[in-house]
Amino acid sequence: MIPALLIGLLFLAGGVLIALVLYCHKHRDIAVARPLGLLLLCAAFLPFTHALNLMTATLWLKILLLQIRFLAVPFLGTLQFIFILTYLRKEEWIQGWKKAPLFIIPVVIVILAQTTWFHPFFRYDYLVDLSGPLPILIFTNGIGFQVHVVYSHLLLITSLLLLILAQPEIHDFYRRQRFLLLVALLLPFLCDLQYQLGLTPYPGLTLTPFALMFSGLILVGATLRGGLLEVAPVARGKVVEEMSSPMMVIDTRGRMTDMNTAAVRLLGTVRDDAIGSPVDIVLADHPSLLALVQTTSGDPREIVIGEGGKRQFFDVAVDDLRNGAGTIIGKLILLQNITERKQIEGALRESEEKYRTIIESMEDLFYRIDLDGIITMISPSGPALAGYGSLEEMIGVDALDIYADPLEREKFLAALRANGAVRGYPLDLKMKDGTLKYVTVSSHFFTDAEGSVLGVEGIIHDVTDLRLAEQALRQANRQLNLMSSITRHDILNQLTVLLGNLSFAQEEAPEGPLSTYLEKMSIAAGTIHRQIEFTRDYQDLGVQSPEWQRISDVIRAAAIEGIPIVAETDDLAIYADPMLVKVFANLMDNTLRHGESATRVHVWYRSEENGDLTLVWEDDGVGVPAGEKKRIFDRGFGKNTGLGLFLIREILAITGIAIVERGEPGKGARFEMRVPTRAFRFDTQAL
Repeated sequence: MIPALLIGLLFLAGGVLIALVLYCHKHRDIAVARPLGLLLLCAAFLPFTHALNLMTATLWLKILLLQIRFLAVPFLGTLQFIFILTYLRKEEWIQGWKKAPLFIIPVVIVILAQTTWFHPFFRYDYLVDLSGPLPILIFTNGIGFQVHVVYSHLLLITSLLLLILAQPEIHDFYRRQRFLLLVALLLPFLCDLQYQLGLTPYPGLTLTPFALMFSGLILVGATLRGGLLEVAPVARGKVVEEMSSPMMVIDTRGRMTDMNTAAVRLLGTVRDDAIGSPVDIVLADHPSLLALVQTTSGDPREIVIGEGGKRQFFDVAVDDLRNGAGTIIGKLILLQNITERKQIEGALRESEEKYRTIIESMEDLFYRIDLDGIITMISPSGPALAGYGSLEEMIGVDALDIYADPLEREKFLAALRANGAVRGYPLDLKMKDGTLKYVTVSSHFFTDAEGSVLGVEGIIHDVTDLRLAEQALRQANRQLNLMSSITRHDILNQLTVLLGNLSFAQEEAPEGPLSTYLEKMSIAAGTIHRQIEFTRDYQDLGVQSPEWQRISDVIRAAAIEGIPIVAETDDLAIYADPMLVKVFANLMDNTLRHGESATRVHVWYRSEENGDLTLVWEDDGVGVPAGEKKRIFDRGFGKNTGLGLFLIREILAITGIAIVERGEPGKGARFEMRVPTRAFRFDTQAL
């Protein structure tokens, strides 16, 4: 009964330790969990192998289980030492290569234990004692094992002393946590020490594995209730020493009693010289700081230390230090460097001043409107543009009252939502007295720091004078076109009479010089007739504003017949004069007149490296002779009127589109139209 109970307790102890190992693995991102998990894993070898050892009486199997145990046991002291240093935040003692020497002796012990059959340096004279209720392995310890005992116990004692003698924690939470940890580590150490001194109650039976069960349970409590892994103490002195904010302590006699490294660097002094010296000597080179230190405690105040490019700004807090009885025993001075914040504030002020200057001096109007459509901000040019008396009178006005057509507001907002911003959007605004202003608006939604839309802001540019001038110009053009139409009609009537009489004269005139002269006059009159007819088609060139036109629609509108056209233009649209349809009509006319053997036309485009686009019209006719490529766009050059290709160039040039001919003579003509980035786009909906 008793042997079974002991073996069961050993397996229970091992199970508790393995459970803690898994818990540490789950929290392995915490620095202290890694060495603790390794320590518990090595400790778990003890109860498991000891239980199996007590269950067998076979000598070789007992020795094998002993060898398995000593794959892990030699590292217990080293891992406990590393764990305690990590827990106490003294990792710098074992960083990098400093940790390696701690493992030299444990590795040697492992090698000696695994080769124990071949030498007496670890253990020898093995035998099994069957005289009691449990089969106990008896052996003699060698020099290697004795070195292991001394080395392990030195590390265990050192780690326990560090835990005991480390600076006491101020908070009860950490004191309880440290006490539980100390008990958990001390219990198996005392049991092992008892075994090594031969004080065990049963010869050959160590109580250390049983103690590990209680240690595991204590660690469970320390972990689940004491936050061993989640909340580890931080050395307060280390925090103060390594904090970036300068800190000083001055006693009631006005002497410097403490200062951290940041304060030493700031003051440019030597710590040993400053500690114990009067504060007026230590801070002699920093009168602004000295003046604050000598005042009573209060809210943080701002000072400047240094000059020129080395100038730094600090918020200084001076607090009284009191003992347990409430008596003032000194002052704590804490400096917070706010140089970067001051620089940012200065840059913001400068930026705001520049922004305000620009807004106040600009002739265009800057505005902000909230989501309810209420004007919340407007530049000084606003009242003059809208006909109000002052800025204050405009703030709070519903923007809907300023639209000439209230429906335009929804169209404007729809364009904003679709594109995120608009540029040069035309609007008609109504002034306070009811008169109209023509403007273009460039606007976008503005947001807060979290990205929530607060309203619309932008620039309004007054184009009233330009619009009126444009309207006047269009009216003048209409009148000129009307006059031109009447004049052209009268001239064509007279030319008809002239051509008729010339025809009669040619029939009546005898052969000779007179007949030749009449023929030349008829040809000249016919040319004049065709040229005047040609002006009818192009009298509106440049009169209407350019507009976006989809190329596929323009080709269809040209109503071109005769030669099939393969158009690979997708949804390409270009910004051009409304007479763009004449461009493609004339290009087809050129193909029909001069292509001779042309059987098809191919229209396509390609993108250029600089962002432009080239629209290509090519046929498979005879092409253009190399010597004529640069002249075909000149006015008057050609077999017909000599104006067709010239006017194509002029129509395209209105919006900055250039055209050249780059076909190969004998293989067809290829007209390439270079469209600037700003003059093309791809539309997925009908224009």
